[in-house]
Amino acid sequence: MSHITEHPSRAKRRKLDEPQPEQPATITSNIKNPSQLRELLAVQQNAPLAKQGINKFKEFLLSIPHAENEAAKTEKLRVLKNYCDKQISNSGKEDETSVCFPDLIASWAFADGNNNEPLLTAVPAILALFFKTISSELEFREFGIALCKHLLQKDQLRLFNRGLTATKSKEHLISPCLRLLTEMVTFDGGAVARQLYLRRYITFKRLEVFLTPNKAQEGSEGDRSKSTLRLNAQRYLLANLRVQHASEKGDIIEQHKITRSFLEYIRKDSRENVLEIIKAIERDVVQDANLSRKSKSKFFNRHNLERLVTLYGYDRESDEPNPDGIVVANEIHRVMMNVCNTAGLGVLLPETGWYPVGTDPETLPVDDDSCIELGLDSPIYVDKYRDNVPVRNGSLSFLIQCLRPDQDSLQIELLVTIFKAAPELIADFFSRKTMFISDPKATPSWMAESAFLFSTVQLPVPANCGWKDKQPILPPPVSIAIENILPRPLSQKIMTRCLNQNTEIITLFAVRILTVAFAKLRATLKVFQADHGQGQLFWNQATAKLLAEFSRRCPAVKDVVVLFRRTDKDDLTQQEAVAELLTCYYEVMPDIALEENFDVSLVLVDVLKRLEASDVNADDSELLLGQLQSILQIAQQSASLRWWQKPANMQYSPFTSILKVLMDTSDKDSSRRISTLLKTVLVENSILRSSPLAFVSILSSLENSEPSALHQQLVFFDNCVSRVAKKPVHYLDLLQSLSTDSETVSALVAVVVEQWPFVVKAGDASTATAVGSWIASLFANLKQAGESTKALKAARDALVEATETKNIKSLLKKSLKGDEVDIEDKMDIDSGSSLPTQTKKAPIIDLDEIFGFLPTEGTTHNALHKWEREDIEEAIDQDHLAELMLCICSEHEEVRRQAFAGLIRFMAKLKESKYEEWRTVFTLCGELLETVNNIGLEKPVPWIVGECAANCLAVLTNPLHKVYGKVNKFLQKAPVWEVEKIPTYWVDKILLHEPELDDGYFDEIDWLLNLFVKALRTEADMEVYRRANVFERLLSLYQSPTLGPAARRKILHIVYRGAQVGGSTTLITRSGIISWIQIQAAEAGEKEHAQLAALAHALYDKCDRQRVDAWSNGTLGGVIDEIQM
Repeated sequence: MSHITEHPSRAKRRKLDEPQPEQPATITSNIKNPSQLRELLAVQQNAPLAKQGINKFKEFLLSIPHAENEAAKTEKLRVLKNYCDKQISNSGKEDETSVCFPDLIASWAFADGNNNEPLLTAVPAILALFFKTISSELEFREFGIALCKHLLQKDQLRLFNRGLTATKSKEHLISPCLRLLTEMVTFDGGAVARQLYLRRYITFKRLEVFLTPNKAQEGSEGDRSKSTLRLNAQRYLLANLRVQHASEKGDIIEQHKITRSFLEYIRKDSRENVLEIIKAIERDVVQDANLSRKSKSKFFNRHNLERLVTLYGYDRESDEPNPDGIVVANEIHRVMMNVCNTAGLGVLLPETGWYPVGTDPETLPVDDDSCIELGLDSPIYVDKYRDNVPVRNGSLSFLIQCLRPDQDSLQIELLVTIFKAAPELIADFFSRKTMFISDPKATPSWMAESAFLFSTVQLPVPANCGWKDKQPILPPPVSIAIENILPRPLSQKIMTRCLNQNTEIITLFAVRILTVAFAKLRATLKVFQADHGQGQLFWNQATAKLLAEFSRRCPAVKDVVVLFRRTDKDDLTQQEAVAELLTCYYEVMPDIALEENFDVSLVLVDVLKRLEASDVNADDSELLLGQLQSILQIAQQSASLRWWQKPANMQYSPFTSILKVLMDTSDKDSSRRISTLLKTVLVENSILRSSPLAFVSILSSLENSEPSALHQQLVFFDNCVSRVAKKPVHYLDLLQSLSTDSETVSALVAVVVEQWPFVVKAGDASTATAVGSWIASLFANLKQAGESTKALKAARDALVEATETKNIKSLLKKSLKGDEVDIEDKMDIDSGSSLPTQTKKAPIIDLDEIFGFLPTEGTTHNALHKWEREDIEEAIDQDHLAELMLCICSEHEEVRRQAFAGLIRFMAKLKESKYEEWRTVFTLCGELLETVNNIGLEKPVPWIVGECAANCLAVLTNPLHKVYGKVNKFLQKAPVWEVEKIPTYWVDKILLHEPELDDGYFDEIDWLLNLFVKALRTEADMEVYRRANVFERLLSLYQSPTLGPAARRKILHIVYRGAQVGGSTTLITRSGIISWIQIQAAEAGEKEHAQLAALAHALYDKCDRQRVDAWSNGTLGGVIDEIQM
């Protein structure tokens, strides 16, 4: 009795809810036959005896994997198999399952009826151990499956329910049931997993409760590897995710409470458990191709993503030993990178890049004559995305706000990867995230944030700004574009403070990130300034707004200039970086850059002197070359550099000194960029023709010279180019006196002819020989470059006549003879030097789509009275007066007369008004009326008259306009305009005269081209243009190397407009337009060549074929076909 009374209390003190520790290999069992097992597990009315039998069975099961040898293990398994065979009975009915382990199940039921918790714990625990023991033994498969099915019957489910409904504090009752269910669901690879899930009203009861740790465990920092109810529940859930079919797995995942509880406290779990969860998520959710995208999306919801990213800090906060060296952060990072970057995994959704959700950039507003065209300033295009950006990827939007890029590089990488996969999130992130506000100091957090921002700015501009697979009609909102280029944390104040720091790493960061931002801005502007057809107005407005927004965020150029000046000259790395940044200002925002007086001459001289120093090493030389490239880029934009004035401490002028550096360098990339700049300078100063090989001719003529001879040749060359640059007209006249074919030869030839006699008269034989050999080589190369052989021969004869030495005479005479050598191969410097070869037809281009249709006159003529509804200032500012002026050019006489009378009324009202600029506007209106009065109202007034008045009015209302002074001088010229001289006047004042402001040249050209496009609408206008030689002047302007692509596009637009109004025949026969297109197409890039070919085809289609074919002897059609190739 003493034994019996002591046993229950001892059983109660044991903690049976915890799994027993792995037994040592010395575990033994006295069970030798099945009958012993049957006696031990027989039904007992005495609970302690039943518990004792179960413990003996447990010892037997534990001894099997730790048997002394394989024979002993086989014998124990045989005993167990024989026992199992006798513990199964078939009912004989197909719809009923076999009864297994009736004694054990009866003991479980007995414990339930008597509320005996030790026995309630022991039975499911021993069943779980039994499944674990036989799971790898094939001969037990049928019995195991039968037992699983038996346990899922109604009576046994009631026993499971007893354990699973116990209060949460009684983990010793719940955990054995969960362990048993875990073993059942995974047995034989999930053979009964579906049946188990069908009983989920019991088998999944309160699972979310079990997954939540109790308060004691939640706040405990003790042994995380200790078995808990949460751990058992997690293993049960993971087992289901592992073996359940896709439909059942999806159903489990979509139970929000379960997955939420599963991951809620994952950061408190043991390292081993966390790694197991990560592996299971990757294998059973992410990589499961049968699991639907919807289910994956449910699993990776906002809350679960937030919980998963908390694991990035697991290793920093955990003191748990890590013997395997596996870093949790690396494991979760691999999963998150895959999930957030792959569209089919439920998180990443298709998006539209820089176009927010709800926008429709493919629809233009309907034209309405009663409305004013405001473009992006219209109320329907108000930019409302500065503080809130609607996005499709809501889960990722929530996730990125949870990430901490200031803590580790992995979170930076994840964040940047998300931005790259879903560009719409960049503006959304920075509109809601406050960061980078601390003082610039080289602290770990500041450095991490700066690295993140740098990586973000480095991301490429999405194709079509992210809009699907085609280019949209309307541009993206500027507020979103600017966040992608120069994010909000990189404010002007912050960047200026960084530039003014004395810490090199901070200063260099600011310089580098601004340089990258400028590069991204340049790439964005390339997209904005491309051909957008009917939406071009909107893209042009967006370009201006984007530049204005960028200028408000980037530091003033004066701060960069100050940094450049205070940078130590020995710090070549920072000097080169700052010089590159300055170049970006001058190239991308010249208006702002030119406000600062930066003398580039002194810097250039200093760099050239350091490059010529004998002690400069290879690394320093490379940095100096990079700095030289940047300085030259600035010099090209600025008028402050005196290319041809030789400093006192240098051998040559800056231009020739740079040319010498170019010849000496072996860096091909630097060589190409410098050679392009030098070639542009020579062409702009009329020294060389714009032939692609002319500049290579000079380099080739100098490359094989001896050092002593090279100096003498460079001195002579320096003298020649300086003279042409100062007096280009003189040498162009000299060329004409040499040969009638002077238009196809460079002015350099004329100055060489002029200066050679002085070399001969000097009497220095070595100098004459050196210079003479260079001239001979130069002439030979120019011939190969395509310059006029006739003109070169005339120049050579003049040189020979002035030469006294026989060997030099012989050398000069032979210069234009002998085999031709491909000079393109002699000096591979200019990547653009080779003539493009077209091997396939240019793509078909719709010029109406690019340039638009010929404008037609409206039918309402609201402009006749619209101005009267507003006061004078609003009528002028809102272009009502300009529209009234254009009505003067209407094809209807009645409209012209009403417009004439309306202008008289307007002038009377203007004179009585308080409008500040009334005098100039009054003068403009008066001169317009006088001009129209001279022409007469009986016939239409040429559009050049109305457009000239309207364009001048726009300038007069903006005193900061670059043409303001010239427009005022135009109004003071005469009270009446001569129609045919209007185009001539403006061509002369803009193309042949200097701009009023140093930076106004391109703005003046843009104004002129816009005027010529608008004013060409009828055949009468075409006749005005023909008499004024407008097309000849514009075709010459097109060849200017400094002209931008937008201006060239407008010139082509004017030519196409001429074809639209019926002027194709005139352009072909009088302006030689087809020959001009043929020449331009030979040197054009692929896109420009396609436009030129389409233009040639359009001109030929619209011309008088009979007359043109007679004029060209039937050859023009073949020329058109050649251009198409």
